[in-house]
Amino acid sequence: MDLTSPDVTSPTRLLEEYFDREDARIEERFRDLSQARGLLDRLIGSDLPSTAPGVEAISDDLAPTVVQRLIHESSGLLRNFVMVVDAGPALDETTMRDNQHWIASGNIQRTIYPASSLDTPQGMQWLRSWASIGEEQRLLPLVASEYAVFGDVGAVALARWGDLTSGYVLIRDPLLISTLAAYFDLAWEHSHAVPYAASQPGDDRLIELLGLGLKDEAIARFLGVGLRTVRRRVASLMAVHGVDTRFQLGAALAGSGRSAATVGGRHTR
Repeated sequence: MDLTSPDVTSPTRLLEEYFDREDARIEERFRDLSQARGLLDRLIGSDLPSTAPGVEAISDDLAPTVVQRLIHESSGLLRNFVMVVDAGPALDETTMRDNQHWIASGNIQRTIYPASSLDTPQGMQWLRSWASIGEEQRLLPLVASEYAVFGDVGAVALARWGDLTSGYVLIRDPLLISTLAAYFDLAWEHSHAVPYAASQPGDDRLIELLGLGLKDEAIARFLGVGLRTVRRRVASLMAVHGVDTRFQLGAALAGSGRSAATVGGRHTR
């Protein structure tokens, strides 16, 4: 075959077309989230307590009590954006117990975590423990801020967007609550499912974890196998598909329809 001819079926041309489509999808999602973020900034401002009506600053000591009250007042759907799993009012023992009872009573809790939560045994244990009681979970490569929306009755958020040191505020303003909920729902649409062992058999679990851009060490902890086992399975997949790099493996898997994301840190979902 003459590789210089404009053969539309050549592997190089097909690979270029694939990545062009995926790049366009990523850009569209970033535009959606950026527009929603811009609307939040206009409505909320950079300093919630002083610029927005229906917003009240709460101390760190009081935050767990406020969360408990909102749990008891609300029903239906709790939307939860989490930046870190080792800090915040949700870690209070009484709050956790009330929250778990709330889910067990038939309510729905959806939480978006950063993919880095899977990088440590503690983070993985946290996700598994909440999934075991019915929490619906998704992952994003990066979670921009932290807040929880309790149905339509209230929300608790960081006082400044993305600043974990800024403290918390209680939001009662209906417009702000609905806007935070809409931003969460948009992010939920564009997030990744958490690839638990029970949901995917065999190499499909490994492929999903690779697609999230996780390091081999984190994948080994998640699957409960040794690091050498992970690397051996990745090498086996590369051999099966006749490729030499993880980038090429991602393209091969995407072309075969086995993965919605490329391997090696390039996210396409």
